[in-house]
Amino acid sequence: MVETIHHDYEHSSGPVFTVAVPYARLTDVTPTESNPCEFTSLLVGTALCGTILTIDATDSVAIVNVAPGFIGNWEVRNVLTYNPNVAEVSWGAINVGDLVYYDNSATMIGLGLYLSTSPLDLTGAANTLFGAIATITSEAAALYPKGGVTASTQNCQVMQRGAGF
Repeated sequence: MVETIHHDYEHSSGPVFTVAVPYARLTDVTPTESNPCEFTSLLVGTALCGTILTIDATDSVAIVNVAPGFIGNWEVRNVLTYNPNVAEVSWGAINVGDLVYYDNSATMIGLGLYLSTSPLDLTGAANTLFGAIATITSEAAALYPKGGVTASTQNCQVMQRGAGF
């Protein structure tokens, strides 16, 4: 899987809440700094999500920002639905306010991606809500909608839901 380290964060004012998380408690057990992450959970689609700030490879621990409202730049797949266990079926333009999900589908993993606009994964299971498309400047807002009705991956500003149950 291709991993990308993003250092071009947009961020909102407010607190940063960090927690130390063993790699084994993350869906992706090989975390990369600045990527979105999902904690493992007892119930599908209910996990806590956040942003990996740093990793400690010696102790296999990631330091994760779980503050609600943090805005970061991430690649988001515009998939809306899947043909269960087969492939992506439909896509749509991504717009400000659209919900974004942490998506563990095989197609996403193969692309090196974590976030999509699909509430269900390739198997038909619920994806965990990561956050929503949000911008903090009028210049960024003018770039939306992004993508269209064909498959694409777009760099988007996403406000994470974090620990804002």
